[in-house]
Amino acid sequence: MIEPNTGGRPLTDYLYAKACRLKIPLNGTFELSPVCNFACRMCYVRKTEKEVQCSPRPILTLDDWLKIAREAREAGMLDLLLTGGEPLLWPDFWELYDQLIDMGFLISINTNGSLIDDEAIRHFLQKPPKRINITLYGASDETYRRLCGTPGVFDRVDRAIRGLLDAGLTVKLNCSLTPENACDIDWIVDYAKARSTVLSVSTYMFPPIRRDPDRIGENERFTAEESTRYLMRYLQRSRGEALYRGYLQSIRDGYAEPQGLDADCIDPEDGHIRCRAGSASFWITWDGWLLPCGMMTQPKVDIKKHSFPDAWRQLTEMSAAVRLSGVCDKCPDRDICHPCAAIAYAETGTFTGIPTYRCRAVQQMCRIASEYNQVSKT
Repeated sequence: MIEPNTGGRPLTDYLYAKACRLKIPLNGTFELSPVCNFACRMCYVRKTEKEVQCSPRPILTLDDWLKIAREAREAGMLDLLLTGGEPLLWPDFWELYDQLIDMGFLISINTNGSLIDDEAIRHFLQKPPKRINITLYGASDETYRRLCGTPGVFDRVDRAIRGLLDAGLTVKLNCSLTPENACDIDWIVDYAKARSTVLSVSTYMFPPIRRDPDRIGENERFTAEESTRYLMRYLQRSRGEALYRGYLQSIRDGYAEPQGLDADCIDPEDGHIRCRAGSASFWITWDGWLLPCGMMTQPKVDIKKHSFPDAWRQLTEMSAAVRLSGVCDKCPDRDICHPCAAIAYAETGTFTGIPTYRCRAVQQMCRIASEYNQVSKT
């Protein structure tokens, strides 16, 4: 068999770059339900069971998801993320999971970890996922109560993480950092290091416009400047001084890798970061809207009224027509900020709006890099 010429890049990068060019939906997200046993203050999607039952758009069923999965597989989907809400609360989770594994998908799962017990771990061992992403919100029950509105769950989450790792399953830890759990950031970094587990910390909280359209530019989050300071603190502690200095130097040189973005969202090509949403990846909401990205409310196509191939074709055409502000396109800090359509819309209500929250965060990043360089020279 002739191996593809990847130009020295990892094979996954090559596949996604090709998928973007050819508009192949290589990566998909199934948002099974917005229902969650946590009530995180900054959540972008959570709804109660009653709200779901009263929705004018019924929740997708097991048969709906299986039909979509079969059609998406034929269209090229390989990587599949199952998320929520809390996906393990969805009544048919295990039946859907087993059938999706049998279809050959590489499945990742986003979960808060509180429902993963010994039985769940045994099930995952029988049919292993590609990865289990657990959001670790803090170091104690008190932090979970304060941020997630759920007391007495920290030990359950800790046991789930330890149990999955002991079983040899692949675990990634995520952390959404806000003023309510910022005091635990050093502990969270050390916790991941002690277990040799990948940790991704985001200090940017999207305005929850999918949950509440009136929350444009608002969320339970840091100021832009605080967001950057905590991001840099995390990077310094997690990477160590040498790598942290290298990152600051890249900022001073005018380019920095994006932070707080999942690897499945971005496509490195020619030294730039290009979003895969609507060209190689998609998101399907619990009530049947096909979106480029779960943080967006548009463009969207009703998957209940169209086959997946037809809906995907429409989505790629609409996504290609999205344009950001010309100010962002010409900004000298563009390759530090990496302007994002989802951020622009969530912060301003339009794709062409200027997300000044991000502007202030990037300006703070440049200040920190400059000040660190001056101090290191003295």
